[in-house]
Amino acid sequence: MENIYKIILEETLAGYWDYHVRENTVVLSPAFKAIFGYQDHELANSTDTWAKLIVEEDRPLMDKCVTEHYLSHGRKPYNIDVRYKHKNGSIVWTNTTGRVIEWDGDEPLRMVGCHSDITKKKKTELSLKISEETFRNAFQYSSIGMVLVSTDGLFLKVNGSICAMLGYTADELITKTFQEITHPDDLEADLSLLQKTLNNEIKNYQMEKRYFTKSGKTIWVVLNVSLVRDEDDDPLYFVSQIKDITERRKAEQALRESERRWAFASEGSGGGLWDWDIKNGTIYHSQQCLRMIGMENEDFGNKLGDWTSRVHPEDRANYIADIKAHLSGQKEMYANQHRVLCKDNTYKWVLDRGKVMEYDIENKPVRIIGTHTDITEQKNKEAQLRETLDMVSGQNNRLLNFAYIVSHNLRTHSSNFKMIMDVLSDPNTDEEEKVELSGHLVKVSEQLNDTIANLNEVVSIQTNIDIHTAEVNLYGYAEKAIELLSNDIAMWKVEIDNRIPKDRSLVYSPAYMESIMLNLLSNGIKYRSLTNPPKITIEYFEEQTGRQGFIVADNGIGIDLKKNGDQLFGMYKTFHGNRDARGMGLFITKNQVESFGGKIEVSSELGKGTTFKVYLN
Repeated sequence: MENIYKIILEETLAGYWDYHVRENTVVLSPAFKAIFGYQDHELANSTDTWAKLIVEEDRPLMDKCVTEHYLSHGRKPYNIDVRYKHKNGSIVWTNTTGRVIEWDGDEPLRMVGCHSDITKKKKTELSLKISEETFRNAFQYSSIGMVLVSTDGLFLKVNGSICAMLGYTADELITKTFQEITHPDDLEADLSLLQKTLNNEIKNYQMEKRYFTKSGKTIWVVLNVSLVRDEDDDPLYFVSQIKDITERRKAEQALRESERRWAFASEGSGGGLWDWDIKNGTIYHSQQCLRMIGMENEDFGNKLGDWTSRVHPEDRANYIADIKAHLSGQKEMYANQHRVLCKDNTYKWVLDRGKVMEYDIENKPVRIIGTHTDITEQKNKEAQLRETLDMVSGQNNRLLNFAYIVSHNLRTHSSNFKMIMDVLSDPNTDEEEKVELSGHLVKVSEQLNDTIANLNEVVSIQTNIDIHTAEVNLYGYAEKAIELLSNDIAMWKVEIDNRIPKDRSLVYSPAYMESIMLNLLSNGIKYRSLTNPPKITIEYFEEQTGRQGFIVADNGIGIDLKKNGDQLFGMYKTFHGNRDARGMGLFITKNQVESFGGKIEVSSELGKGTTFKVYLN
């Protein structure tokens, strides 16, 4: 039977020993030696081996336990945890148990027992002890409230922070349940989540709720709850973490009230409100924002990029740059004016303003709120004002130019007349000279007549407020000008491409239309290319604003606009030394166009050609 016990001990990896007390001899099993990293032959079966292996500080404890077992005649068990030294220098924890099995009266004769390796268990216990100490300190000294709550809601353990938060002492709070201090409007939601946790439907939960303090004051908290279960998965208690968020809730309420007032003021003034949640990547546009561009009934405005996608391509870069400048802190406020494409494919001008309202803990913007205001009418008035100023400025310049021409040209002719008359009245002038001077007098008179005729034409354009108008067909007037210039076109082999739609008509002065078309086409022929087959293209255009007109483009010798651009439409200004040029055509054309509130623009490049764009209204 004794051998059976030894076999069982060996199989369970417990090292047994057999100590003969009176003889002071001992038998140590191979498993006993293996616990400490030795082969059977490496350790002698003696009490010295025992003494050599045990950690010195633990020997008195073991000796005391053995002595108490002897003195109690075995009634007090020999069972102790002590440390031994392993062969590799590490420490091995063992549980040592034994009993005296043979006595001579009160003298022990033989004692047997076993050693079990419990090193892993001891390490686990030590780790658990450290964890428990860490949790205890974290619980007690946490800056947020922490409580242990029974499954029926009674406070089991509370820390200092929750006591300070609620105004109770720990002893007072232990006598209460969480239901007693929870606001009635929040209790049902809390109990529902609590029950789901008990039912294992959820592992934990978080909610914002209200507590009553000891003084009766209401505070807002964010509550995090977890359930601790035993080895059989039965509920033991809840661990709750509680943080006071009263000030945050007050700030949020103040912000909501501010936003409500802002939205009311914005909507009341005809503007729209937008709200960009940067953190969650969402954006909101009010109905007024969407109504502004005709998109109130569309699935539009709640996805990032909706609005940006409709910003005019020419405005988009500045629009994005201004937003980024505000988000990065370069600008205190965001403000930008841009055009937005409406549902009907027209553009509206919008004044876009906003400001960051919330930042995260790293001071990065997480929310920006702004407004959209329709400024289309204002922009149109600004454009009209600029055009009026340009027109007035142009008229002033033309008036100065006209005054200069009148002064200069008439003075030249009068000087010529005076000089000829002085010579004719000179008694020393012979008859032959008088005949010659008479011929010069005729030429000067003809030149004066031409000058007066030109000036009269300019005056008639600028002062005629009752110009005859009728519905004119643009295509037909272009064809008429082509027909009038057919000899020159044929002579110089000029290709004319009239792309104006045949049905395109508008109300205009027939005389002016004929003159404008004729001047621009003859200009293209006169300054044709000398190296390439000459070509002139005529096209119609109509802008979204309703302005319409035509374009005359040629591939001729071009004009140096940097050098001559300011003088291009001046009276008697010529630039290519053409002997047929009088410098009146473009001057008269510009006056005719502007008399109807239109304008004429030019783009040109030397050697490549010139393009005139005529706005007729």
